[in-house]
Amino acid sequence: MHYDTTMPPVNGLSEPAETILFAIWKLMGIGTKTVSEEQIKVQVPNQPAENLPANLTQLQTQGFIEIKNHAGQKGISITPLGLAILRKVEEDRLQEIK
Repeated sequence: MHYDTTMPPVNGLSEPAETILFAIWKLMGIGTKTVSEEQIKVQVPNQPAENLPANLTQLQTQGFIEIKNHAGQKGISITPLGLAILRKVEEDRLQEIK
């Protein structure tokens, strides 16, 4: 798979992408444990549901998430790179507080 290696916006993610990544993390969709699109939609009710597939594709292209198909269902999990970007976002937020 080819990953988009261009730098993402300022803190690393667009606001919707950041919200989605944090939702996947909160649901514990990390590594081999996956979550469904429906679970993510419940966690991000302020995001238009029709934008979710495009945002997930963007996150996958950037290498932040992995999308697997399990018996016709999509299983979504954060990659190690995705965890690293979430950590960077949190560090940036802490710097803003100081």
